[in-house]
Amino acid sequence: MLDPNTLTDLILALNFLCILFIGLTTSYDDIKKNKIRNKYIAYALLFGIGTNVLLPLITEGSWFLYSDYLRQTLMNALLALFAGFALWYFKIWRAGDGKLFFAYAFLIPLSIYNYGHLAYFQSLTLLVNTLISLFLLLSLNVWITTSTDEKIEILKNSLNPKQLFYILMSLISTQWLLAILVQPLLPTGDILTTGSLAIIFLTLLMNRYQETVYEASIPLVILRILIDYKTMSSYAFMSQLIILFILFVGVVNFITSLGSFRFSERIKIMNLKSSAYCAEKIVRRGEFYEASLAPKEDEQLLDLNYENLTDKDIKKLNLLYKNCKLKCDELTIRQTIPFAPFLFLGVLLTLLIRGDVVAYSRFLLLKYL
Repeated sequence: MLDPNTLTDLILALNFLCILFIGLTTSYDDIKKNKIRNKYIAYALLFGIGTNVLLPLITEGSWFLYSDYLRQTLMNALLALFAGFALWYFKIWRAGDGKLFFAYAFLIPLSIYNYGHLAYFQSLTLLVNTLISLFLLLSLNVWITTSTDEKIEILKNSLNPKQLFYILMSLISTQWLLAILVQPLLPTGDILTTGSLAIIFLTLLMNRYQETVYEASIPLVILRILIDYKTMSSYAFMSQLIILFILFVGVVNFITSLGSFRFSERIKIMNLKSSAYCAEKIVRRGEFYEASLAPKEDEQLLDLNYENLTDKDIKKLNLLYKNCKLKCDELTIRQTIPFAPFLFLGVLLTLLIRGDVVAYSRFLLLKYL
């Protein structure tokens, strides 16, 4: 039987070699070919089963300890799979990116996570590190490449009083619901932690369900005032809420709007190329077809692979336009971002600091200030 520390070091060393191989190959493929091959996902999962499931089973002396470890490992992997699917559903990344995140979550031993992890979903740390890296690099790119006039126009839209009010209501209500749900699982139940999770959830939900979120937020805030007035009126809550609100409006909302403006372009239908990501849907209205960024649920959509247009899809669009059935001559095409390199960077960052960037930064501040 191996010593527990020796076993942990062995698993980490083996998995690190696999992570390097998977990270380099998938990053190259995603940048050059705009796809992540399933065989690399399969390699990672099989390797993870061998090192994180079978190896501890063979060497662990206590079945009780092993069963608890296995339960946490499988629960973390299951939640990572769900999170990967959710981010694909909300069009944050593609299906291949979600599967790669699931594979990385299964490869990284749970013993790695020391700073700021959520019980039973330690891989949320990996997701946070990945998204922070992506956000910082894209924000820098967007800020450099957009003009002053574009920044001013987006800033005006971001500071709309009605929108600011609804954002504040949504933030307060969502943070409250998440605090109720996940606070028992957090090492510390502070407002900044649940508020940061609320910002992530709202960023995902606003893409499809903005009106629903806004409508539900006001009665939830009223209910919270009645039930949780003492917390809401405290200095700690108000000060942290202001920080979260400024972060959401001044950074996330503003930069995201700039990004949508920067990473989308109008392209003539005759100039479309295969593998393009069409941000608009083609809906049938009477005898004709129109492009819509937000079609209604009951509207009939033209059968296309909108996230990855094929040659057949492009021929279909050109034929409709040629026969005067399509009431537009250009579509909004979104520039796809290779996510695999950022996931790889998030994994390396997680292994290096053994936790998420936010919690580790807080630890350093408390230690040296």
